[in-house]
Amino acid sequence: MSSLPAASDDFVAQLAGLAPDSAVVALRAFRADATRYTQGSHDALFSNDVTDLTLQERLIAAWYAALLTRAGQTAQAYRERLLTLAAADSAETHALLDAIAQHHELPFETIADKRLAAILVHTKALVISPAATGQAALSKLQAAGLTTRAIVTLSQLVAFVTYQVRVVAALRALEANA
Repeated sequence: MSSLPAASDDFVAQLAGLAPDSAVVALRAFRADATRYTQGSHDALFSNDVTDLTLQERLIAAWYAALLTRAGQTAQAYRERLLTLAAADSAETHALLDAIAQHHELPFETIADKRLAAILVHTKALVISPAATGQAALSKLQAAGLTTRAIVTLSQLVAFVTYQVRVVAALRALEANA
């Protein structure tokens, strides 16, 4: 049996609020590979090795995907990471996040950073209506300056966050009934 990531390194366990000695943690030990691969995917998507999307762009996309899936605690965790990273321009970042959170959207054409606007539009489309993310949507991302690799990374990130939200919800439900 493979070992689980350390509790401090297991972002899903942190989001789910699992106590290290809980029955759910013991249950997860039977699926240690799934836990390790989930954390590995998270680590890879938020690694400094990803160069085509900035960490700030990835965190705002993760935050927005969690917000759109109505996963408040997960969205808050990504928001806190984003605000820690964006300390220099936190007032501007706070204002943007607050405006989006208030309405779950914003007239994205009003965002001065067209690349970020395109990322947010694509994130919303992937979460709300993934079938609408065809060639026209990809062309808009490319026109905003995203490389093919950046588009793939963004799409993987949004898919991962929505998966992460479902895993956290399942673990919370198990923990509540343990």
